[in-house]
Amino acid sequence: MVAVNGAKVRKGFRLPERTALINFEGTDYDGAEIRVRLSVTFAQFIALRESAQGEDQEGMARLFGETVLMDWNLEDADGKSIPSDGDGMLAIPLELTNLVVQHWVEEVAGVPSPLPEPSGDINTLAAASTAMETG
Repeated sequence: MVAVNGAKVRKGFRLPERTALINFEGTDYDGAEIRVRLSVTFAQFIALRESAQGEDQEGMARLFGETVLMDWNLEDADGKSIPSDGDGMLAIPLELTNLVVQHWVEEVAGVPSPLPEPSGDINTLAAASTAMETG
């Protein structure tokens, strides 16, 4: 506490910005680096989960790209940078999208490495969030 004019004032606490750098060593995506935000708000997590559980997979990908995705080094076949946003999430291969979301959920949930092989389920966020609820 800090004293101001003789009165003790509680100093504010700035929430830390937690991030993770995802890479895919030993896979077809070796060399790809994707920085994601781990410290999303509970409201953002709920919105992502609800999008994933519904039928709006495009909306979930866009929401993920806008709230979680920070930066990446991905380029298209012509060497042009793919934007690290919702549109970019829709522009990358489905397999990579699943890997990114799966790795993010595991980081947020604190699942220890090594990471399991990705599932073929396109609803990875919904499945992982259900696993988090039971854990």
